[in-house]
Amino acid sequence: MVNPLAKRVNIDIGLTRPISPKSIPPKIIVFGIVPMDYPVISEIAPQVMIQRSPTGYNEPYVEQVRLSSASQQALLPSISGRHPSKLRDTFRTILATGCKEVDFVLARSPTLKAWDVSEMEAAEMFIPFLNSTPDSICLFPDAGGPWPRSIKQYVPQEVLDVRLTRQINMTRIYGQYLLDNFQFGMMDLVMPPVSQLQNYLRALQGGDFAACLWSGEHKSLLKHGWRSPCAAIGGLLASNDHLLVTSSIGNNIPIGNGRKVVESRAVLLGAPKEVPVNPDIDDNCVVLRLDPESDIAQVHSEMTFRRPMFQWPIPALRTMKKIHMALTRAAELFVFRPVQQPEAIALQTSIESVLDPFYKAGVLVGPDGTSKPRVSGTAIPSRTKPMLSVDLSAQVKPWCQSISLKVMVKSGSQPQIIEV
Repeated sequence: MVNPLAKRVNIDIGLTRPISPKSIPPKIIVFGIVPMDYPVISEIAPQVMIQRSPTGYNEPYVEQVRLSSASQQALLPSISGRHPSKLRDTFRTILATGCKEVDFVLARSPTLKAWDVSEMEAAEMFIPFLNSTPDSICLFPDAGGPWPRSIKQYVPQEVLDVRLTRQINMTRIYGQYLLDNFQFGMMDLVMPPVSQLQNYLRALQGGDFAACLWSGEHKSLLKHGWRSPCAAIGGLLASNDHLLVTSSIGNNIPIGNGRKVVESRAVLLGAPKEVPVNPDIDDNCVVLRLDPESDIAQVHSEMTFRRPMFQWPIPALRTMKKIHMALTRAAELFVFRPVQQPEAIALQTSIESVLDPFYKAGVLVGPDGTSKPRVSGTAIPSRTKPMLSVDLSAQVKPWCQSISLKVMVKSGSQPQIIEV
């Protein structure tokens, strides 16, 4: 008889969670700039590298890595560094929400600081990585920096004006690429003076971005206010697939430990216990209220800057992007088909089939709020611009957002989807 205790057992102990294969696209990506002399993650841990731009010695380059363990946070710069950065705590916050892994796209250049995300040199490095990672949640936690190391740190008005301008420029530079790649961007809101607030929010309108901020009691803001709220909501969305088509308002987000603070005695003398939130912020941004007793934040609003304003909460925007991507993928199969009516009918049938899961999920219905979306196809045999064309009329629930789209497939060209 074989002694079962004599059987050899091998035990492997690792510091990181298993990560998804490189071929699986990321759900959430954090874009950041790190100092040239900082550790190169893809060299220290080659198994986490997804892709990296070619470079020579001491030249600017970018690496995309997939991190999955809190032990790897030391590889990222922090808010206490020479150039304050939220990257390290952003990673820690996202993991605390329950997200298993995070992709980081990290740029390096001798001339760039952590907050120079809106500089053209940084944009030229980031854009190829945006184009190669469609259908992802993109976070820019350092945009609008340099961030104070504490919410009590005084920021001169001239410095604040530069920070506000950086955020406006960033939304304009990256907005079109997020639109083209079915992506959604988030950043932390730089709070302007009340007199400038409406003009600032108006300047941010038009892009597929959301600006995030904390609210709550003074003690909670001292504890967590320096951290990245866009990391908390981004981690929540990336780790809960059902929030693609349902509202996140009311959801509680675990965000991990903040700083140890001592509560001010001013509250005992009549000072307000909680910082009020301007109604314009609630109507335009993502507000996360910090729980006064635990390391949890609750989602209070989820609006984005896409026009028309006040009509595009995060789940509605993400659902529309999923629909746009499904339509584009279906239409790409017909790029080299002849412009004939049978092909137009085939394209119509293909689009109806990719929309069917959205209809069965109760997300997409006909323009009258009932039945299936209305789809009709036709062939336009023009001498100059022959194309297959499909018209779609529907309503996105539960937001009752009406959509009218035209899918155009011109011979030999990339499909176009326009709103009519």
